Amino acid sequence: MIVSTAAVVLPVLSLASGAAGAGNGIIGFGISMYPDLCCQSCHDSLSSLYLICTTFDHGDHGDDMPGMEMLRKRDDMGAMAMATGMTSDDCRANNTAWLQTMAYCIQQNCDTDGYPRDKQAECFSNQAVGRASTPSFRDSLPVTAPTVELAGDATWLNETSLVNSTVYYINHGTLSEFVRSEYLHTKYSVALIFTVLGICVASGLLAQATSIFPSLQRQLQTSKLWSALSQHLFLPALFGSRRLEPLPKNLGYVPGRTLSLFINAYIILNIMFSSVSFGSFQPNVWFLSQGFELCEYVGNRTGTLSLVNMSISILFAGRNNLLIALTGWNQTTFLTLHRWTARVATVQAVVHSIAYTLAYFEPGYEGAAAYAAKAAEPFYWWGIIATIALSLAAAFAFLPFRAHLYESFLVLHVVLVILVLVGCWYHLVPHFGFAYGYQVWLYICFGFWSADRLARIVRLVYYNRPAGSRAVVQAVPGCESVMQVTVFPRVAWGFGPAQHSFLYLPRLSWYKLWENHPFSVAGWTTPVVGLGGRTFSPAASNGEGKDEKEAAVVSKETRGHVGDGRLSIRFLIRAHSGMTSTLQRRLSASPSGTLELSVYTEGPYAGHRATLSPLYTADTVLCVAGGIGITHILGVVQEYRAQVARKSGAGGEGGRGAEATSRTAITAKRFVLAWSARERALVEFVRCEFLAQAADEGVECLFWCTDPAEVGKIAPAGGEADDTKPSPVETVVNSGRMDIASVLRNYAEAGHQTAVLVCAPGGMADAVTREAVKCIGDGLRVELVEEAFAW
Repeated sequence: MIVSTAAVVLPVLSLASGAAGAGNGIIGFGISMYPDLCCQSCHDSLSSLYLICTTFDHGDHGDDMPGMEMLRKRDDMGAMAMATGMTSDDCRANNTAWLQTMAYCIQQNCDTDGYPRDKQAECFSNQAVGRASTPSFRDSLPVTAPTVELAGDATWLNETSLVNSTVYYINHGTLSEFVRSEYLHTKYSVALIFTVLGICVASGLLAQATSIFPSLQRQLQTSKLWSALSQHLFLPALFGSRRLEPLPKNLGYVPGRTLSLFINAYIILNIMFSSVSFGSFQPNVWFLSQGFELCEYVGNRTGTLSLVNMSISILFAGRNNLLIALTGWNQTTFLTLHRWTARVATVQAVVHSIAYTLAYFEPGYEGAAAYAAKAAEPFYWWGIIATIALSLAAAFAFLPFRAHLYESFLVLHVVLVILVLVGCWYHLVPHFGFAYGYQVWLYICFGFWSADRLARIVRLVYYNRPAGSRAVVQAVPGCESVMQVTVFPRVAWGFGPAQHSFLYLPRLSWYKLWENHPFSVAGWTTPVVGLGGRTFSPAASNGEGKDEKEAAVVSKETRGHVGDGRLSIRFLIRAHSGMTSTLQRRLSASPSGTLELSVYTEGPYAGHRATLSPLYTADTVLCVAGGIGITHILGVVQEYRAQVARKSGAGGEGGRGAEATSRTAITAKRFVLAWSARERALVEFVRCEFLAQAADEGVECLFWCTDPAEVGKIAPAGGEADDTKPSPVETVVNSGRMDIASVLRNYAEAGHQTAVLVCAPGGMADAVTREAVKCIGDGLRVELVEEAFAW
């Protein structure tokens, strides 16, 4: 667990555990705040006193005058407040009263605190003589202990004296409580980030263990405890049945039961860390009232926790988040966590701002006038800007805006987050410098954000030519809203099932070069390797005829002929708005019915072993698809068909078919595809282009068409179709909606392990989950692998 945790928490450790200097770590982890508290208290109790060598600058005279001269002229000048005194390090290092009073104060109080003598000597050098080596602590101790205690309102130190006990007590108490509070801010912050990421890592280690050791996976699958947890905790909705289907009026999503518990525990933890362990010390040197003091501590605590939660939120938003591969959770899950962590960070930032605003209206302060003066300082209004930007980023992330104006939302969101980070930097560093280590949390935010962006650039550069990868776009015949995009990447990636890639189409709209969207990989072909390991590609020719030959290969490839060895990836895309809508209009305007253009692919993503491990140990794999969700399923179907082909072509034990026994192979005895779509034309296209001879390779295909215009033209989906399981060669297209309960009951057999892979719109996916929970309750062994249709 330590190794895996380091992959995501290493930035925290590396930045927070450096040397003891300013800017190296955070308080308690690399930065020790007032380690010599007794020395610091002595210094603060005496440093405001004038010495005989203190120089004064008086406006009427214009010249600096030493302390003795100032004493002689006090009657002429009137009040001492009319002059400004400055005591240099050299002055103190040569003033006997200062040296002996400081040395005795340190010895007397630090002995009581148990502070060792060598440390007393070190802090004397730091606090009394400006880090000079002479005079030393031992040489400065008075031969005879002083007996006269300074008055509480003393302004001069003219002889060796005892520090005023009340003044020392107030200074020591002020510093002690402030240090305790700052340490708690850090401890709770570190505890929060390690708790949240630790839960993710622990879940990931379990997922990795079950995927690496199939025997452990099978033990869990047959465990009554695991079945009970799946039935009551892992799979169900929080209440009712809505998880991926939005709430009425598109108000948002309700996370599943497990995720909701995680989120609620996270919120409770933040509430607890934001509101406990506050103390107060009065009278206080810095804070004139207890209310102001508590506002300061609450403001600092919530401000620090807000930065921590911002870093977690940025990590969870990344496409290249290592936790996705570790846990097997899909990106939709992490985006849900991203939104909730961002909301908590926003609330804490607002509380931080409110606390500091209220502080100026506490007794002893000037209220609106004092607040206005402070708000005019750059660090303060940068903090206000950051809080407003963070609040707007959270507010504009509500579902209707995300779903209907996704491109606008994304650009606005990125701009606001950048403004938040810039505002936080100029709020913290110019005011606090690097003494408190607050900026370390911003370093972590910058690190998570830049690492994800850098990984995206690396993927783009590696998988694409400088001018982009060639692609051909074709409309699905009879289905104008769906297009097939075939991309020819520069190099082969690790093709596998359940992957997706982000596509950039810069030539569609030059002013939106950054615009990209994820699409599931529906199918792929890989180069044919001939004798001697050479790779042959029909389009690998030079000369002016290259484009024509490549176009011919594209045409052949997009008709479903995969035997020519051309490396390609195929996507099925349904046009919505924005980039896909523009692509559809360009395709419709093409006289040939096809469109060739340059595409940049960023991927592959997903398809991790931890996600798909239930498919590798199942006796039956049931794939349930809804609408364009078939694209996610088709990659799994292709992988299974290839596995069957390798096994049948092995010629016995020890051949290539031995690969079929690997722990990452789908070795199910039965493989069923159940797909419901509105358009009959889409069903027919997929059957011909992606599922030709699928039945001969052991894939049982069930199709439903929900278009009312097709009712009566195709076979009805009656009870007989549910009661009689189709043979592997049946490809009847039923009319109406899929009876999900019947499908699951027909193929989830008692005594056999069934893996259900679902990719469908929210309502249909929730129905599959609901029926899977019922099957588990009836004693059937069912595991669910889900790819969400959620914004």
